[in-house]
Amino acid sequence: MDESFSLLNLDHEKYCREDSGRTVEVKHYVFEDLLDTEEKLLCNSYRINEEFAVFNYILKKEKGTIFSKVEEKKLGCYLGFFGGVILTFEDFNFKIESLERFTLMTEAVEVTTGNSFFFELCNLCKLPETLPPELDVSISIYTRHLKSLPPLGRFDQMADENREILKLAVKGNPRASEKLERELGEAEAERLIKEFKASPEKLFDTCIIPHEGNYKVIGIVTAVNPLTINGQKLYSVDIYSEELELNILTPEANVKVEERVILNGKMFGVAV
Repeated sequence: MDESFSLLNLDHEKYCREDSGRTVEVKHYVFEDLLDTEEKLLCNSYRINEEFAVFNYILKKEKGTIFSKVEEKKLGCYLGFFGGVILTFEDFNFKIESLERFTLMTEAVEVTTGNSFFFELCNLCKLPETLPPELDVSISIYTRHLKSLPPLGRFDQMADENREILKLAVKGNPRASEKLERELGEAEAERLIKEFKASPEKLFDTCIIPHEGNYKVIGIVTAVNPLTINGQKLYSVDIYSEELELNILTPEANVKVEERVILNGKMFGVAV
């Protein structure tokens, strides 16, 4: 529930008070089949500063009896960052299955590249019931820290030419593994899969490895900018990876421009 705060070493209880902003009822279509007639999904939100806003989702249940009782349950609280990379998305597919396992996780297709991204859409309460065909979203990966990497020791052409099919094989896709074995031979396919699982940074100069909302990224730093949220310092780090510009939000950034880094984090987005 507080992952967007804990990844950044922020105390979510300090930010997720229900009386700290404007409360609205969320009527987005994705929740229609999840709410009972006596239930309402509310969102309390407020802007901290130019870069950050908090979105606190609450389930309100009113029992229609003579002794009417109102129950409220906190579902999720999210820190949205407006300083990420602006990407345009279509074909939104929300992953929420029940209010007991509340999530704003969505899979959407980036219009320019056709790549699918998985991210928490923090400010769903600010959007219309039906999303437009295309939507601009500020995307950032939240991570506890970035680790510096040395330059790539050697260029593995075999790995580079089979990067996408290798990603599928590592995830356990049997067809991808079979295709690698047919084209490269069993021994070479086994080597690549083993090395990719253990140390992708030794195979690729840059690489993006998604697993739904979690991302492992190897990239080159292009900018490091300090930020402040309620007196606490964070860093907005821009990196280049697989011909994409990505933004990283982190409490620790002992890295320099043009340095190669590796990180593990979760992707969050706010519609702008």
